Amino acid sequence: MEKSLIKRRESIIVSTIETLNEVGLQNLSTKLIAKREGVSEGTLFRHFKNKTELILAVIDQFSQFDDAIMETCKRNKLSSLETIKYFFNAYAEYYENYPEITVIIQSYDSLMCDIELYEKVSGIINKRSSFIFETLKEAQKNGTIRSSVDAQLLGDILSGASSELCLKWRMTKFNFSIKNKSLEMIDVILNAFIEKTT
Repeated sequence: MEKSLIKRRESIIVSTIETLNEVGLQNLSTKLIAKREGVSEGTLFRHFKNKTELILAVIDQFSQFDDAIMETCKRNKLSSLETIKYFFNAYAEYYENYPEITVIIQSYDSLMCDIELYEKVSGIINKRSSFIFETLKEAQKNGTIRSSVDAQLLGDILSGASSELCLKWRMTKFNFSIKNKSLEMIDVILNAFIEKTT
């Protein structure tokens, strides 16, 4: 019996992520995706009108927890520092449970060569960046982070370090806990900018 339309669509997205993880964006083709999925290219095009639409669905999969993570921080009334730690830890945990999805982070530059993909990826990056920036500004307002620090720059340092850690994790074939390393890394960075009381 053929998979339901929704299940087939989800299965194609997963197959695309797995194929992308194996061959990279430059070598990704609907032919390879169809082969992995065990269907014809025509079947792919019944669910996605073209490769760009399929990659957009993959990017949506990558960012599916963004709103939930940010909402959890607000709902639980976490402190600014707890929010930053929770934010990066939540993504590290997601990546640890689904290593293949991290191929998206490493494909940002290539994805942004297509205008449709650029808008989607930049939207995700800007939303995450704004959340971190606003949280760091709140930490400065309440005296937790030094006010002399540029909050945008500190946010970029945290995000950049997180991306670099993810790249190293992929390079080592996921042979360490990205969740544990991420927690340690975020603590080290934040501790360097915490307002010291005398």
